[in-house]
Order: sequence, then C-alpha cells, then structure tokens
Amino acid sequence: MNRIEILPANYTNTGVGRFKDNPFIEALPPLEQTKFEFLTSLSHYPPKPSATTRRAGEVSRSMELPALGDIVFPFPEYQKAGIALATIMRDAYVARNPLTTLDRQRRHALATEVTDGLPFPTNWKSSAKGHLMMAVSGMGKTTFVQAFLLRYPQVIEHVDYNGHSLKCTQVVYLLLRVPHDATLKSLCLQFFEEIDRLLATSYLREARTLRQIAPMVQLMNQVATAVSLGLLVVDELQNLKSARVGNAEFVLNLFSEIIERLGISLLLLATPAVQVVVEGSVRNARKLASYGETVLTPMRKRDPLWNEFCDTYWDYTYVKNKGALDQKVRDAWYDASAGNTAFAALVFLLAQRNEIGGREIVDDKAFARAAATDMAFLQPAISALRSRDPDKLRAFDDLLFSSKYQALRKALGAKEIPSKNVTHDEFEDIPDDSASSNPATAGKKSTPKKRTTKELDDDLPMEDPLAL
Repeated sequence: MNRIEILPANYTNTGVGRFKDNPFIEALPPLEQTKFEFLTSLSHYPPKPSATTRRAGEVSRSMELPALGDIVFPFPEYQKAGIALATIMRDAYVARNPLTTLDRQRRHALATEVTDGLPFPTNWKSSAKGHLMMAVSGMGKTTFVQAFLLRYPQVIEHVDYNGHSLKCTQVVYLLLRVPHDATLKSLCLQFFEEIDRLLATSYLREARTLRQIAPMVQLMNQVATAVSLGLLVVDELQNLKSARVGNAEFVLNLFSEIIERLGISLLLLATPAVQVVVEGSVRNARKLASYGETVLTPMRKRDPLWNEFCDTYWDYTYVKNKGALDQKVRDAWYDASAGNTAFAALVFLLAQRNEIGGREIVDDKAFARAAATDMAFLQPAISALRSRDPDKLRAFDDLLFSSKYQALRKALGAKEIPSKNVTHDEFEDIPDDSASSNPATAGKKSTPKKRTTKELDDDLPMEDPLAL
C-alpha cells in the first residue's frame, strides 16, 4: 500500500475574518486574489507540437496524440464551481476549530459514542455546506475536481500552532465513488480503504468485523472526526438509482449526517439520472445543495465558447498539413461530438490517428470518418444530443431534466434551468455488465478484487444507519 506524502503545516493568514486563528484553515494554500485566477489556475496546456514535430515519423507522432487528454480547458462554469469548492472546504472548519472548547466537546462526544456516551454539545452548529455538480458524462466534472484538488495537499501534519500544542493529522479531502450496486456497505468500506491508503492505518480490517451497518457508519463518523476530514467528494451519485428499495434514502441520510453532525462539507458529482433519487427527498436535497449547484452543459454550435474550444485544441495538430480551421471544419467537428467535451477531444484524436501516414490533414472528411467508424457505438447518444429533440432524448434517462425535478429546484429557491439546456444535459457512463452477462462465468464465484467497492452487502440487514 502506497502511503502518500504527509506535509507539515505551514500557516498563512487568509485575510478573511471568519477564518482567523483557525489552524485547519490557515494550513491550506493561500486563497486566489481574483475570480479570474480560479480559471487560470485550473487550466492546463501541455507543450504544443512544433512544425518539426509535425514532420517527425508516423509512429512517434501517433504516440504524441494522448497529450490531448492532458488539456484542461477552463469552462466559465469552472470559476463558479472553483469559488464554491474553495469556500465550502474552508467553511467546514469554521465550526470545527480544534482550539475551541466547543469543538473538543464535540470530538469527545463522537469518540465516546459507544462507550461513555458523553453528550453532544447542543449549542454546536455545523458550518459545513453541500454543493452539487451535474453534467453529461464527459463534460468535465471529474476533470474539474482533479485540477482543483491538485493545488491542495491531501494530508497535513500539525504539531504546534502559535505556541499551542496541536498534535493531529488533517485529511483535507477524500474522494469516493458510489459503486454500481449502490450499497452502503461498499461505500463505507471504500471510505476506510482510502483512509488506510493515506495514513497506513487498519480501519478497513476493523470495519469488516462488524456485522451491522449502524456500527460501521458509527466507526466511519469517528474516523472522519479523528482525521479532521474537511471535504468529501462523492462521484457517480446517479448510481444510487440502482440501489435496493430504501437504500438510496439511507445513503442520502448518511450524506446529510456528514454535513450536519460531522461538519464535513460535501461535493456531489452526478448526471441528471440522479433526479429520480432526489426528487422525493426535499429535506436531503436542500442540505446536499445548501451551497448551490453547478450544471455543465454541452457547448452550442457556432457559439463563441465552441469556437474558443476548437481554437485551443487545434494548436495540438500532429498531422503534417495543419490546415485552416474554417467554419466547415468547425461544423463537422461539432456534428461528430454534439459539443460534448470528451467526445470532441476524442474525435479530434481519432481523426488525427486515422490521417497520420495517410492524407496527413484534418478536415471535415476526417471528422466524419472518425465519427462513423471509430465512434459508431456513441452515435445514438450523440445524435440525440445534437437533435435536441425531447422524444429522442427520452431514450436516455440521463439526458433530460424532468418536470418534477424542475419543480423541486424551484421549491428550493434555485434558478430556473434555461430551456436551451433542458434537452442536452446528461449522458451517463455505460456500466460494466460483462461479468453478469458472460455465460462462462454465470453461477461461479468471482475472484476477489483489490477494491472493496464491489463487495455485496447481502449479509447485512437493510436498515437506516442513522436510526440509532
């Protein structure tokens, strides 16, 4: 197990009154000075190919193409999401200043919940927040989070703060993923596995000895408090739609508990297929998006943003003849991707791969060929996105915002989602069903995997972990 580097705390005054004299906040990297910096700090551009590079051998140029995957294009929504994430990460620690008596009482109450049962301080109020980011798969949710978190140390070691003894470890953030089976046990075990990976502890082994969900969640609460976790990022939230009856609500209850009782901020990433999960839970939806939501939508044809995106990627042309990026090429590129970030980057890579050693030019024909041959399996979804036809989009339950979800957002005070975005919002990853559909493996026990997120929880009762 690889243990990551634990950095010593280096305290910096943030200039924000609410954050003053809080070691957990002052140990984080300095805040950006302007909103624009949230865009520039998140963008990334690998070295661009030169004319010499484009004259290199066919194989070497083909090997250069994956550099396209390293580009992080700064979408305008990244600014909003970046400010939100920087805020909720720090807000989580406002009510959890380890130097205050109230926070020490809260920590002791959670640590002794099973034994002495010290009372939880009634006057403690969580300052944590929740933020929801929804987008079509491939529109940059995970890319944004990874680019943002790269700027932050994951584990910080505290020893002394302004003459106060402060011997503790701070886990700034943790990333989890809702497994396809959407079981609470898998999610909890994944949490312990990540903590063990970071700190070389053995919580996963201890958790596996527990035969009830409730004590496992209780242990999770105690560990998260002990390591001073600030932000929990949960990806693939839409997988909760596959949960057994009641289990999705239990998981949402747990997330609400993480914000309210543990004081840990939460970032949830999902496709709108998650609507069916949250539509019936206004209470949880309000908490999970208490600091708003960010919706990433596909780019629109001939929009300035689409043109800027094309201009940026066009600089990474590896074919010998870097032709003109005219309107005909831009339109063919759009038709092949429907303005989806991942699809657009992929078809550009595939078009170049096909033309290197051949025509050595990327034009409208190159995009059409790559879309028809190399991306044929994606064409139904791309065609639906491109058409913006509600009837076609309904074939994919994650491409369309439902009227019930729109009503829920309105009840929670969120802004109306513009109608232009309603018809092209979500495209979910295709789950890997190869194991269950392979007749050769049917009825056989699968070989244990390294990850625990796929473990079944049929040996555990179906119960609300918060009903203690």
